[in-house]
Amino acid sequence: FSTLSKIDAIQQKTADLNKISLFIDISDQYPIAFDILWALSFNQDIQQQLRSNTTFMSKLLNLAKECDNEKMRKITHGILWNLESTHQDRTILEINDGKTFDIMISYSHKDEFICKQIYEELTKNGYRVWIDFDQMHGNVMDGMAQAIELSQTMIIC
Repeated sequence: FSTLSKIDAIQQKTADLNKISLFIDISDQYPIAFDILWALSFNQDIQQQLRSNTTFMSKLLNLAKECDNEKMRKITHGILWNLESTHQDRTILEINDGKTFDIMISYSHKDEFICKQIYEELTKNGYRVWIDFDQMHGNVMDGMAQAIELSQTMIIC
């Protein structure tokens, strides 16, 4: 289910059937449930269901701060980031200032497929993303240097 949980239709069906509590209930016994919850937490309906479970939210915050397992800390931080509303509620003015990119993606061409998926998800969520196949014009080195200067964040794949 870990791989299937990344599919939008599966996420929505899980939300519609209100089955997120099943994964929350088994998360103490089966840590893989946190991986599944992270993948599912990209769905807005599931985000709402997770946010409304105060016990689970407390558990997540506690794990994010005190867990010795680096992988588990990464997963809990990922879930919490998805559940934050501040990065989703940016104003149109903030998004459309026209002078900078929110994110620059630099990648090896062998990773082009995954980077295109990342690019599509970010742009779908309102981020202004610089990536070479979309923004490269003229001299490659100059273009990349300018992208670095005009971007707030870089993702290197």
